[in-house]
Amino acid sequence: MTKNAKREDVKKKLSESLNYCNSHHIPAQELFESIADRTINNETCRYDAEERKREMKSLFPILLQAETSAMIPSIPMKPDILELDSKAFLELWLNKWISKCLSEWQSLPSDYVANPKKTVTDEALIHMVMDAKHAGSKERAYEWAAHHNLFMSAENIGGNLLEEYIYSKIKPYGWIWCRGKILTAIDFCNDECTAMFQVKNKTNTENSSGKGFRESCGAKAWNRMKAERRNGKIETYWPKLIEIVREGSTVDKPVPNDLVTEADYLDFVSNTVRNNPYLISEREGDL
Repeated sequence: MTKNAKREDVKKKLSESLNYCNSHHIPAQELFESIADRTINNETCRYDAEERKREMKSLFPILLQAETSAMIPSIPMKPDILELDSKAFLELWLNKWISKCLSEWQSLPSDYVANPKKTVTDEALIHMVMDAKHAGSKERAYEWAAHHNLFMSAENIGGNLLEEYIYSKIKPYGWIWCRGKILTAIDFCNDECTAMFQVKNKTNTENSSGKGFRESCGAKAWNRMKAERRNGKIETYWPKLIEIVREGSTVDKPVPNDLVTEADYLDFVSNTVRNNPYLISEREGDL
């Protein structure tokens, strides 16, 4: 199987193709907008095709600005594709970029149906937990294992639900949800491409390399909660998110102080599971 071209080679070809088309051919943004108009519609996008089209068009300047070049997504290409002429390569890359967006918007995290856990619970763990000082019986130990699976399933979808909740609140203020990794390491970008931020559920979930990359791009990070309790209580940071949204808003209306809150988010999560009980699962798969 032929390996994909190196990411840096693809980005170099993209940059050359953008420059060539802007100076010799149809302007690159005009080309992109024509592709978006042709490919993003109610048949290809399940959720608000016109809004997705507007959002993708708004993100185009990311490709042209030196300070945001690191945010350009990695799109796999075979080495022979790099031999295409500039216009043909650019058309292909732009189509693939839009496809990343369309693929993600076929469903929402709240629509997700959980798959059974792929690996079985280790019988040795059951025997450890069934001891009289813990579960007290094998049957109870298996019940606890099922509960553990349920919590792990909830944790797997939790980050995406958090982003869905945030988007539902900040969308009216000019913010775009960058689903499907349409931008590298960016979860939300305003529609003028002047402010971006990344969402993390806890303060201990960003590694040093990720932090360095994000800071080099000028993007902010927001954590929903502190990883450790403080004085026995869980500490959350919703007011800081409101500050980020307010600073990057592109519309002429005030961002309320209670735009997002922990109580409102927990209501969103509870209602989501109530409406979609298959969102999480305690089941284990079988071959």
